[in-house]
Amino acid sequence: MPSLSEDREAILKLHKDWWEANHQLVIPLMETVYPAGDSYLMFNLNGHPYFGIEEKVELWKHYQNELDIVAYPDIEIMRLTISGDMAWIACEGIFPMRIVGESGTGSATWESKSELEYDPFGLRATEIYQRDDGNGNPVWKMWHFHCSPMPAADEPRPGLGGTRNERGLGGGPGITPLRVTSEGARG
Repeated sequence: MPSLSEDREAILKLHKDWWEANHQLVIPLMETVYPAGDSYLMFNLNGHPYFGIEEKVELWKHYQNELDIVAYPDIEIMRLTISGDMAWIACEGIFPMRIVGESGTGSATWESKSELEYDPFGLRATEIYQRDDGNGNPVWKMWHFHCSPMPAADEPRPGLGGTRNERGLGGGPGITPLRVTSEGARG
């Protein structure tokens, strides 16, 4: 059985590969992160669910004609918890993109600011990992991903105040953000 340190390293590599695959929508790298078959479930930033790796590949093929991810996403990990054969990451970041196709994101929940050359879109995500490659082998893979938009960087939190600008991307009480991806664009 791998050590907690080895588990952490394997999970952080998957996290890194996932977010780096998003830059230019690199399908072969993206495919290495997920379990085989239709076990994977994604709640995409566009608001729709995607079931299994085949649907995810089709989504990315579509977006390759619609979006240009102009730089590496700037993702900061807020929490990483590993417990036995399950783990999760909570993160937030900036997803720099520009619309290049007619349908763009294709979603009312994920709209780009059309007046910008590129949009430093703020997002937050939860990643669920399981030590199972979809074929029953004890290999870490991401089994679920849920992504949603962040409020504007200068918008105060209702009831508590404080803004993302004030706390810093990925920051919060007792949190030292962790970045394992290539340097991203700041927004």
